[in-house]
Amino acid sequence: MRQLTGPLARREFRLYFLGNVSSNVGTWLANVALGVYMLDLTGSSLWVGLTNAALFVPVLLFAIPAGAWADRTDRLRLLAGAQILAGSLAGVLAILVALNAANRYAVVAIAFGLGITIAIGLPAMQSVIPSLVPQDELAEAIGLNALTFNLARAVGPVLAAVTIAGAGVGLAFAVNAFSYIALIAVLVMIGRPPYLRERDGEPGRIRDGLVYAWRHKRTRTMLLAVMAMAMSLDPILTLSPALADVYGLPEGGAGWIVSAWGGGAVLAITLGRTWIRYATKHGLGWAGLIAQAAGLGALGVAPNIAAAIPASVLTGAGYITAAIAFTTAIQEDVPERLRGRVMALWSVSFLGPRVLAAVIDGALADAFNPHVAVVVLTIPALVAAFFVRRMTPPRTDEPVAPAA
Repeated sequence: MRQLTGPLARREFRLYFLGNVSSNVGTWLANVALGVYMLDLTGSSLWVGLTNAALFVPVLLFAIPAGAWADRTDRLRLLAGAQILAGSLAGVLAILVALNAANRYAVVAIAFGLGITIAIGLPAMQSVIPSLVPQDELAEAIGLNALTFNLARAVGPVLAAVTIAGAGVGLAFAVNAFSYIALIAVLVMIGRPPYLRERDGEPGRIRDGLVYAWRHKRTRTMLLAVMAMAMSLDPILTLSPALADVYGLPEGGAGWIVSAWGGGAVLAITLGRTWIRYATKHGLGWAGLIAQAAGLGALGVAPNIAAAIPASVLTGAGYITAAIAFTTAIQEDVPERLRGRVMALWSVSFLGPRVLAAVIDGALADAFNPHVAVVVLTIPALVAAFFVRRMTPPRTDEPVAPAA
């Protein structure tokens, strides 16, 4: 049996990796089910977009204070608390759907509550990774953390397609509720992270993280690029139910499109590790944005599911190249005392734009068709690739001027 190396050879990171995979598979199963359920309930892609927006509005409202919280407290405990709350809300949704007691307003309200748990948990989740591995394994650990989400994006939607077709959305929501238990148990088992880093100075104010991110040119550029990347990605989730209908797929067929996107990211991480490592080291995240936009453009003109699948795979491969490159650059530069707040800004940058994007592409799909909406949403990625290519400075360890 081949011996594990790198971050996966370390017990605490390995436990975290496995727990994250389990929880994220449930989340992505539920994400697809949520889109399918709302489209069935309302007949409107705009309502699907509003539901997705409700997941991410709390990130805009609460992620930055949650990042400051993560800089002042035990990040693993904070993350565990967020998972307990999320699992409880997911259980409520499953029960309401099973009893045929859910309506569009209840679903949006629960989505908003789940968004609060994302806002609280994601900065802590991103901030805890450097404490689970030594510094020279950080980039690989970030890539493996991204792999957990993308394995889930590949596996969860397929399970959704099969589960929804065979047993309905209620079971999909129930499986998601139970999936949180694995990550909660793992966080308890980890206990004290083995590579806790010195928090150089007092945590300070929320404003300090904002000032650092704005004055540090590479961090500012990376966060803006993440925003554009996220906005362009939204059609994969918001419009996949409508695209599945256009292609004449059975209920739950949206899962195949989302799964292909996640599968493309997994293939890039596993088979294209050398390229991703090179792109990360040499600031080539912009090339990933171009590949993402090309894949989305191909999806926008795909006449059938046979053409949509490889387009989604290319989208996933481009996305993960850009995401790892941008995220590693931020994590390498940020001071430990500001890590929670800066990674909260990463959360806002990655999830916040989807509030606007979900409404835009949902409205465009209702007004025209989902293919038009997908093509329009390639624009942010292409614009960002152009500016990142021109503006990205090399890594610098020069201190940033303190907040006034």
